[in-house]
Amino acid sequence: MKLIWKYTWVKIYVLLTIFAVVKQFYSFSVLVDFFEYKKTALYLFQNWTSENAPIDRFLEPMRRTILFPIIWRISNFNWPVILILQFVLSLTIPFGIFKLVNHFKIHSKLFQLSMICVITYPLQFFYSGFIMPDIWSQVLLLWMVVYYIEGKYNWVPFFLILLCLLKPVFIVFLIFPFVLAILKKYTISVFDFIPLCIILCCCYFNYHSYKIFTYSSITTTNPYDYNRKLLLNFHKKDISDVDSLYEIEHQHLQILGSNMVLQKKYMDSLTQSSINENLGSYIFLHLKGMAATFLDPGRYDAMVFLNWNKSSGIMGVNDGNSPSKIPNWQYVYMLFLGGIQLLKLAFALFAVIQLNRYFHIKLYAFIIVLLAFLAGPVGCARYMLPSYPLMSLLSAMGIICFIVKFPKIENFITKR
Repeated sequence: MKLIWKYTWVKIYVLLTIFAVVKQFYSFSVLVDFFEYKKTALYLFQNWTSENAPIDRFLEPMRRTILFPIIWRISNFNWPVILILQFVLSLTIPFGIFKLVNHFKIHSKLFQLSMICVITYPLQFFYSGFIMPDIWSQVLLLWMVVYYIEGKYNWVPFFLILLCLLKPVFIVFLIFPFVLAILKKYTISVFDFIPLCIILCCCYFNYHSYKIFTYSSITTTNPYDYNRKLLLNFHKKDISDVDSLYEIEHQHLQILGSNMVLQKKYMDSLTQSSINENLGSYIFLHLKGMAATFLDPGRYDAMVFLNWNKSSGIMGVNDGNSPSKIPNWQYVYMLFLGGIQLLKLAFALFAVIQLNRYFHIKLYAFIIVLLAFLAGPVGCARYMLPSYPLMSLLSAMGIICFIVKFPKIENFITKR
């Protein structure tokens, strides 16, 4: 504890986290997802059917995974309790980064640079205050990597279970132990099959309740609501035409009523056909969204957290309005932090190029790129948040590699 606390940048990190949490106690702000998780928690452990479930949107009952709603339940729907828990979790981030950094020789400089990279990412503090599962997933992912690097393989399945129960996107990480085992970087045990069994049980529960064998309906609604809509907006000159099309489709979904099987088939077919017919454009938008995931400073998140008046345009609310409506001071915010993000990305890429022969570097890069890829065309800044400690570490390595002459890099990377 004393070893970490002596660093000024850790003190600044803690201070900014305290400011974020205090601000929320003073002026509570939430994202739309907040209400969805809370609503799921309200109905948790009740006997849901497609008739009595709170359907405010299609496929609603199985939209959100259960871990964060369970946390809501345990807190007795007391958001200050969750906020305090998130504050405590946020304080573990420097310790996790220090654990990873401590595997390298110039650990003091590398740790301080890593903390500077974290501090210059405002979303780190916004989401310490938002009642959302993002900080929780960030902590779990970081410590899963820490325990893996330290050879404590029995902990990896435990973290995978919690990550998958937090967010459906982490289901992809279930292959993590098996891929590493193929690379001879991991020893498979019976525990590595437990996360997969739990997810399959959740899928069966959904099948038993709604006749759909799926883990979360968000895997149907998000591609339909975002990926497909962004693709159609890209091809339509008048965005209102796309909105009109969605209104017609929503009317059809309402006719389907509570039949979730037909709802899913209808939305899946529309999404798949649109992507197949415009595959080249979709690939372009997907790669563009990945880039935005790395570079977006999170202006929309700032608007919500800091209670700014919402505006639209570049890196803002994507409603088709003119970017000229963005206030000048928000442009300054966007360009300044976007420039910092670009600089950190450049150093991270430099580190991967210079140190690509080291497995740890490739592992961190793979996790980061995988999450950005899964974000797809949406390119939401917060999708980078779970892997941002690893991103900060790569950026810090890139800075050191840039400063230190190439022959000395071997000494830098040598395990302590």
